[in-house]
Amino acid sequence: MEQYNYEDEYRGQKRKFLILSGEENTIYRVFSEARFIGSISHEIDNEKVIWKTEYNILKPIATKIGEWIENSN
Repeated sequence: MEQYNYEDEYRGQKRKFLILSGEENTIYRVFSEARFIGSISHEIDNEKVIWKTEYNILKPIATKIGEWIENSN
């Protein structure tokens, strides 16, 4: 299991997310202030990685978080 600490700014407010990966690094669970807020996953389409989520709160930032995870490795 991998652990990531992602930070960004939204409407002038800093946000911190704890992201935990599963054993196969295919699903990443996202927490904010110790609360689970959703998960993101990725798929490869024509050699391009596409990050997606079913959780509305994460839809605007799923790609940003996913790309950040890719660059962290």
